[in-house]
Amino acid sequence: MKKIKERGETIFLGDDGPLSCCGVSDPYQSTATAPIKRGRPRSPGVEDIRYTNPITGVISSTSRYINEQGIKKNNKPEYKVNGEWLSAGNVPHKRASQKQWDNTKKGYFCRKLGAIETREKMWKAQGKFLLGDHEFKDDRWGRCDKLMEAFDEQVERYGYKCPITLIPFTMETAHEKFDINNRVKTFSNVSPDRIFNHTRYTKQNTIFTSQLWNLKKDESPMEHLELALNPEWMKRYKAIVIERFPDQEYALRDRGSWRR
Repeated sequence: MKKIKERGETIFLGDDGPLSCCGVSDPYQSTATAPIKRGRPRSPGVEDIRYTNPITGVISSTSRYINEQGIKKNNKPEYKVNGEWLSAGNVPHKRASQKQWDNTKKGYFCRKLGAIETREKMWKAQGKFLLGDHEFKDDRWGRCDKLMEAFDEQVERYGYKCPITLIPFTMETAHEKFDINNRVKTFSNVSPDRIFNHTRYTKQNTIFTSQLWNLKKDESPMEHLELALNPEWMKRYKAIVIERFPDQEYALRDRGSWRR
């Protein structure tokens, strides 16, 4: 057996080639009996890491595999924690790290932009035609500059609060696991809201409100909102709509036409 360095990682070679993720030729041998471990330090609580080839089902210590078209791909890792193999999204240290990122301003808005992208794909799949362009789109990884800039401009105008409910903004992501009947919603969280549903996420058509307002408004027609919600909220909302769309004042009077 010999030891080599590859891309900053220590790899042990046996008579039959590279050793498994546990440092032995048998990939199913546990770390408790493995005489040699990989050189890369693991996160606390992680006993082992493995990759399963999605085509052949073979378990390996490396993420690279070649697909049916002969293209090199990276496989998703699985982590062994307390004797159980878990996906990356279920590993405690990964979830803690993701929560820390999601609760930063950039992480929060990148998450919101991801949700917008998901809606865009859904509309396309459904064959929906919406007016305007998705003006916050950013193809760069981990970037949401346009969305954050639009939010900052609104904050300069209305302050760090919902311009309709006046609730101070928060950006909190629980990132906990809940069943469908037990979900946590933070009503003060920033929520990008489209004024008119027949128009995409344009700068003109998007306002940043509290999640409370966005959930309350939902698909309701204007006359229902006026009956159910705080009159001061409605007054402020109408003022924003008329300021953004001066030629659409009629839509605030006509029954439900602003949501068509």
